Amino acid sequence: MKNEDSSEMREVLMEMMGSHWIAVKFHKTKPRGIKLSPAMTFCDAASRAIGEPILLKVSSIPCGGAKYAFNFPGTKAPVFGSFVPGRLNTLIDPKSSISGVPRLNFTPEYVSFNLSGYGADVYLSFMLLGSGNEIAQAWSAITGNKLNCKFTGVMSFCSEGAAGALISKAPSLSLGCAKAIKIAGLQGQVCVCLSEKTAEIFARAWRNKTVMAA
Repeated sequence: MKNEDSSEMREVLMEMMGSHWIAVKFHKTKPRGIKLSPAMTFCDAASRAIGEPILLKVSSIPCGGAKYAFNFPGTKAPVFGSFVPGRLNTLIDPKSSISGVPRLNFTPEYVSFNLSGYGADVYLSFMLLGSGNEIAQAWSAITGNKLNCKFTGVMSFCSEGAAGALISKAPSLSLGCAKAIKIAGLQGQVCVCLSEKTAEIFARAWRNKTVMAA
């Protein structure tokens, strides 16, 4: 099952969870024959990828947070004011740098969403909170253990979602930063990110249960 076409994995996850899944792949070189998409933020691309595949050059992403999360050379840690609503400025210095957020330990040149014929580093889904809770319930049923997932902090979908899930191999649930929610129109949704390995555990269990029920 490892390294299978991401479309097959997405179909299994969708059948199991009832939500659309986005295959996120980081590339060191440009995929052959694939046209670059217009520059956009990571969160916006993930939202749009439900309807069309997208390929971004990391250097063109108009978000300092995403470039930092994806280890783009020369990027510095962004400031809180880029992600936190202004009404919280009395609690947080908007000019202070964010520290301790997950960051890839390699430097991809490109990031793709739902490219056919490619595997995925991370599978991402935007879903209502009730569906997010079903992830935890399914994990408990599959493994017999409580799901030890991570709720994310200031930098949401790009850093503590995609990068965090890839680094830690643990499912990541993010409610989204103010910037991501506004740009991608994701009010009231939680972003769930699964590493390839975690997605395989879910898919394998679902396929086995389906065969047994037939």
